Amino acid sequence: MSARIVTFGEALATATVDEVGILTRATVAGAELNTAVGLARLGHDVAWASRLGDDAFAGLVRETLRAERIDDRLVVAAPGEQTGLIVKQRLDDGDIRSEHYRATSAASRLRSDDLPAAALDGADWLHATCITPALGAGPKGLFENVLHEASMRGIPISLDANHRPQLMSEDALRAVVDDWLDVVDTFFCNEDEARILTGTTSTEAAVDDLARRGPRVVVVKLGGRGALAGDADGRRFTPASAVAEPTHPVGAGDAFAAAWISCTLRGDTVDVALPIAAWCAARVVADPGDHDGFPRRAELDAFEAARGELAEAGR
Repeated sequence: MSARIVTFGEALATATVDEVGILTRATVAGAELNTAVGLARLGHDVAWASRLGDDAFAGLVRETLRAERIDDRLVVAAPGEQTGLIVKQRLDDGDIRSEHYRATSAASRLRSDDLPAAALDGADWLHATCITPALGAGPKGLFENVLHEASMRGIPISLDANHRPQLMSEDALRAVVDDWLDVVDTFFCNEDEARILTGTTSTEAAVDDLARRGPRVVVVKLGGRGALAGDADGRRFTPASAVAEPTHPVGAGDAFAAAWISCTLRGDTVDVALPIAAWCAARVVADPGDHDGFPRRAELDAFEAARGELAEAGR
């Protein structure tokens, strides 16, 4: 499978504080980077664009990109600039608090021309999130330029709301989504984001509302309950895959997006893609890392084969 996906955004170092206040080793996070890792592990050609300094955390990001075989030629080098940091603390089995130190990160200084139009040559898909326009005027300009160029070229676009209240107000999120929803193939959000964007507490009504605005398909991720998708053929639901406690929800939505994109590129229907994406998300939920639990293509193939055998036996 050689489809080429381009994505862009901010990379962050992440560390967790344990019960006695000791920091674990740093790993790499960032919604778009997590999705890039998932897609690369599923056999796709993935390019990730950003701006990186030369601090120790930037070196860790580079090492991660190389290890996952993600193309980093679109990364702008910014000597002397720093990488953002997230510190996570588990409050209980169902709640993780994240503290962000990213206001002056290298990625917050991205410029509107940092990803040239030629970077989309040969691209089969573009993935973006609303985190990027929340980082500042430069990143927002980049987001707008890239989405515009992709839409003009007819490249399918997925957009994940990924609302970060510490970076973007609800009004600002609505403005970004309203501006770009009509050029998007797949729009992802969670229940809270669906409420913010539509003003309704009914997830079903929110899916219908968002789908009417132009995307081919809208997917609302329901956390531990599963996911709901809506398109021209109506709404479909899939339950979440089982995960043993404690859960580690950070990165699950990014895994869901990666699996969904992969399924869509190989021509799967919504009914096929939904449970596969939910299963991949569950693998990340079961792992403490932001993307360490994402399966590789052989693992996903084995899951699909076993699922097919169960379906055949049930007939």
